[in-house]
Amino acid sequence: MRCYGYALLKVSEDAPRSAKARIYKIMSGTTVSIRGRRYRARGLAEDVGGVRLADALYAIPYESMSKVLEKLSEKGLEGYVQTISLCTCTCEQ
Repeated sequence: MRCYGYALLKVSEDAPRSAKARIYKIMSGTTVSIRGRRYRARGLAEDVGGVRLADALYAIPYESMSKVLEKLSEKGLEGYVQTISLCTCTCEQ
């Protein structure tokens, strides 16, 4: 049985300010100006179909959570986030 739905990704309150800023930038995206033109890079939450609920809280589809955690671990930021499962079924998690 597969779990469908969302999991919450919460940035830890104890994380250093620089780590929080890097996580926000990765998850929410950024805007860059090059020669007077502005370009917007989509964030990881938008790429996987997730939603930003607050500054430090994101709702991510359950099946995309491994991709998000993998990307954060590549940057060395996985230790600063908490995963909260919203699955209410009795499947393995």
